[in-house]
Formats: sequence, C-alpha cells, structure tokens
Amino acid sequence: MRLPDILGQDDALRILDAEIRSGTMSHAYLLWGPRGSGRTLVARRLALAAGCSLKDQAPPESPLWYCGECANCAKIVSGVHPDVSVIVPSGNTIKIAQIREMQWRISLKANESELKTWLIDDADQMTEEAQNCLLKVLEEPPGRSLIILVAQDPQMMLPTIASRCHSIRLGTVDMGAMAEWAGSRLSLSPERARFLAALSGGLPGRLVSLASDHDYFELRGSIISKVRSVMWCGDGALALDASEGLLDELKKAHARAQDADGQGEAASREALEIATPTGACDCMAGWFRDLFVLSLTGDDELVINRDYMKALEEDAARGSPALFGRWTIRVMQTARALDANANARLAMDDLMLCLALAR
Repeated sequence: MRLPDILGQDDALRILDAEIRSGTMSHAYLLWGPRGSGRTLVARRLALAAGCSLKDQAPPESPLWYCGECANCAKIVSGVHPDVSVIVPSGNTIKIAQIREMQWRISLKANESELKTWLIDDADQMTEEAQNCLLKVLEEPPGRSLIILVAQDPQMMLPTIASRCHSIRLGTVDMGAMAEWAGSRLSLSPERARFLAALSGGLPGRLVSLASDHDYFELRGSIISKVRSVMWCGDGALALDASEGLLDELKKAHARAQDADGQGEAASREALEIATPTGACDCMAGWFRDLFVLSLTGDDELVINRDYMKALEEDAARGSPALFGRWTIRVMQTARALDANANARLAMDDLMLCLALAR
C-alpha cells in the first residue's frame, strides 16, 4: 500500500530522511507551511518511514522510503496501527482533553512498533490550555516516541513549543512542475493544467481540490461579474446594491457548502473559504492583480485568471497600473479589516463605492 507522491518538497524529505538514516531523529517535529503544500502528507510519510520494519533496507536515492508491504506500513497507511495516532480539531480547536489523552497513552509501551507516534494536524488550532499540556510532554518526552505537529502558522502557538521541535518549513511548488504533474495525474489538458497551477498558487493540494470544484468556480464567476459591473460605473446606489447582493449570495453559498460538508458530501475548503467576505476579497485581489500586471506589461503569460482573458484585456485598457495598484491595496486592506471583525456590510459598501468612483 502506498501514499500519493509528494510534489516539490524535496528539501524537507531529504532533511528528514538523513535524520532517520543517521539515527539522529528528533522526538518532535513541526512541519509548517500553507494548506495544500503537502504538509500532512509529509507528516504521514515521516511516520511511515520511521515505523517501517524494513527501513534499514531503504535505497539511498529514495528519501523517506518505506516498503509499503510490511505489517507496520499496511496498518499505518490504513490508519489502524495501534501505535500511530492522529489528533485533529474537535470543532474549531484542539482541546486539552485530547492532549491529556495523548499524554497518558504515549507513555505506554508500544504494541507492535518500535515507536509510539502521534501526528497532531492543524496544531496551530490548539487552545492555550492544550498547548501548555503538550509542552509538558515535549519537555519530558517518553522514550521511543515521535510527535509530529502539522501547522500553517507557528506564530499561533507558544514559542516554547516551536523551540522544542525540529521545525521544517514547506513552501509552494514551481508552476511548470505543477502543471506537468496535474496534466499527468489528473489527465488535464495542458491549458487547464497551467491555469489551475496558477490559480492554486503553487499548492498541489489546492489544485487537486479546485480541479473538481464546480461550486467554487460558479461563485468566483459571480464575484468577478459583480465587481466588473461596479468598476467605473459612477453610480453609488448601484455600488451599494452590488455590495448587498454579493454579501447575500456569499451567505447562501456558505450555508450550502456547510450543509454539504456536514452531510459528508464533496464540499472543499476552497468552496467554503471563497463563500466568505474575506474569501471574496481574496478573489477580487487576484482580479486587480491581473489587471495591474496586464496593464503594466501586456504579458498574458503572467495572468492568473486566464479563463477571463478577454474581460481582463477590456478592463486593463480602461485603467492604469496606478489605479489597479490602488484597488489591489484597497481590497487587501478590506480583507484585513474583515479578519479583524470589521462590519462586513460597511466594509464591502466602502470597497464597492471606491470601485464605482474609481478612487
């Protein structure tokens, strides 16, 4: 049994592999980077490589190698190994009760493996109480244990936790390599693969999700349409109507995505995230970024939203790089204000008025 291949994280794999082969593994690792970079997959590979019964036979040219055939490998891949446990958020956070259970269980002797391994996914979602409890485990780790933290933003965790882990950052992947990989793995046309590679920001996990996410693209199209209807219109009432309509549509789309997710249907995080005021702002920022680049350079190869090339060319011809730069900054400021709990209606009204009056 095998896990999917890991794309573009060769440096991280080599670092981890060297420590396994040399016998200098840390008792705790912090693997962090943007969602979709493959951070959880790297964590699972680390658990497999460390737990494989035949790891001593690993070929030198295969970092984080595992045989995929021994009992340990089969059970880890299937998620049923008694010595490998995974903690994920309960609701929106990882709670102290979850870490206390880990604290007790990790002290027990391993049943079938040399290691007791714990993978804490979205570790930056731990409550402060849970982090303090985990800190006690990291300060006095039981023998033959491996703790793997997976996070997006280590700054959301106590500095003392990060300081007790071997921290490894995972980054984005080269667009060309992403497009080639997407075409091969997902059987996409070269044009579609290049488009999704750009839209996903070099994150393979996000590309895979977007490739089959109809809801995301439908809402994205609606956001772009509303923005274009307001730009340069000079009509404040129309701008305010567009703001109200957009927020209403986002609310309904988010509710649909949450319902689908709750029923176990295929609701991606992309569909959930774009169906928020902040997510809509991120979409707008990408649009204005493309207008800025296109008006400044005329190079359509630098465009992300290439499925809207004709509309982008029309809009770019009407404005200037300076204006599109101001709009990009303005929408990013709106997103930050929303993240700081600004009133969504007031923030979106102000943004739409800015576009309507070409400020």
